[in-house]
Amino acid sequence: MCIKADLNTLFDGKPKELEFVFDKILAEVYDWDGVIVSNTKNAIMFVHKQTFLIIRPMSKFLDLKFYSKEQQLCPPFFKSTQASKKFENRIRISTLEELTPTLKKFIRQSYELL
Repeated sequence: MCIKADLNTLFDGKPKELEFVFDKILAEVYDWDGVIVSNTKNAIMFVHKQTFLIIRPMSKFLDLKFYSKEQQLCPPFFKSTQASKKFENRIRISTLEELTPTLKKFIRQSYELL
């Protein structure tokens, strides 16, 4: 069940750095053609035709889920599982330094894949 929640409440009690990282991702993705951003009580979803990025603010990190054509088995990926003809990938980041150009490229590829 999807229950809408105030975006700010997702970051209550969490390190400010997580909010800064999220804001940086949002600024990067928000202007891409046809992107819709919505949130539930546990996550923020980025949609372009289909959901291409889900961010879950956890107590010490942001859990990012996005898609690729190929399985990603090396760090920083901690999980990569097949879902139909694509792979769901998971990364956890907690600092701005971890939001690398390579990670931004993976997010963009997920957007273009769907």
